[in-house]
Amino acid sequence: MPAIEMRYKNYIRLLRPRHWLKNLFVLAAPFFGAGLFRPDRVGMAVVSVIAFSMAASATYIINDIIDRKRDLLHPDKALRPIAAGLVGIREALILWGVLLGVALMLAYRINVGFLSCVIVYAVVQIAYCLYLKGVALVDVFIVAMGFVIRVIAGGEAFGIVVSEWLLVSMLMVSLMLATGKRISEAALLSALAKKHRSSMDDFPPELLHDVLAITSAASLISYALYTVEQSRNLVYTVPIVTFGLFRYLHLAHKGKGDPTDAMTSDKWLGLTVLLWLAIVALLRYNYFV
Repeated sequence: MPAIEMRYKNYIRLLRPRHWLKNLFVLAAPFFGAGLFRPDRVGMAVVSVIAFSMAASATYIINDIIDRKRDLLHPDKALRPIAAGLVGIREALILWGVLLGVALMLAYRINVGFLSCVIVYAVVQIAYCLYLKGVALVDVFIVAMGFVIRVIAGGEAFGIVVSEWLLVSMLMVSLMLATGKRISEAALLSALAKKHRSSMDDFPPELLHDVLAITSAASLISYALYTVEQSRNLVYTVPIVTFGLFRYLHLAHKGKGDPTDAMTSDKWLGLTVLLWLAIVALLRYNYFV
């Protein structure tokens, strides 16, 4: 029984459930568009997040298969089930097929537009795993595009026209988070960073910090313009977002820029995000009226 339980846990670890938090980006358009918290929309919100979570986990499996040797150079990634030899490649490929099939079936149940976004996401991520992650700058943009696709997918699912400024904000925030993660990897691995991720060979630390500064400033400006476009009251959330961005920059410069780890381990950043979401909800859903 313990062996079976351990094997089950290895499969769960392969899915990286902690990273499913990223798939809440699917709800960005309906949340900001005041179309999320309705009884007839709750089921679709749950299904859309699950569909993208399954598609994302399928991508993680392909990534772990391709990177299994390079992951051994990373102190944390070396413990991943495939790199550590705890899950075989054949088993992983079967699980990948099941997850992708479930994702596509759930997406089809929502609508064709959402299904198209899931397919595009899967294709782009596979291309990233196979080749694009080794190209400096392109790798960061591909990661950011994954989040933008999620936002567009949410608009398709809920029939909401996504604001151009919201898309720009999400793109800039995603670029910032992807860059912050690269900085953390460079700080953690030092000389081994280039062997672990070939794109780091053409991506010196100085450039990473420049990109982080530019994208964080662009994130703040584009979000401020989005609030002005949508509602005057939303402008009052800009100081909260500013503090959140500064807190993340602080963590990134300390080598703690992995977005998932930063959100779940830093109480100040976590509380800031929760406060921001709560105030946006109160403003967008007229709870102050």
